[in-house]
Amino acid sequence: MRYQGSIEVNANKDTILNFLGNIEAVASCFPGIKDIKKDGEVYIVKGTAGIGFIKGDYTAKVKMKKTEEGFDLEAQGNGMNSNVNINAKIVVGDGKIDYTADVNVSGILASAGARLMEPALNKILNQLFDCIKKKVESS
Repeated sequence: MRYQGSIEVNANKDTILNFLGNIEAVASCFPGIKDIKKDGEVYIVKGTAGIGFIKGDYTAKVKMKKTEEGFDLEAQGNGMNSNVNINAKIVVGDGKIDYTADVNVSGILASAGARLMEPALNKILNQLFDCIKKKVESS
């Protein structure tokens, strides 16, 4: 599945990049995260997620790489008898964040939760970017 969008933020590019470069700050905006630890160049993230009636804990390895335009993000997670792989590109400009993410899901979430997944992921993305916007604009 491919997700893409854009969010307007009342801040300059450097302010947005500084916030997004702080994975702990970004993680505070992501619903359900319980713990985040750095292990070399990778962050180990533990949290709780749910799509419809399927709920449970997950562990993910997240790697963010700064680019000239913003960040590239790779994440691999597992939990609830499912695997999720995410490759995202985040492009930052003055007053704007554009994102594109390819999300591949296998296991129970892919089969039992397939029809519920898109609305649930859109809700999570909206919550995430609303929080990021508020925190960047207040900094």
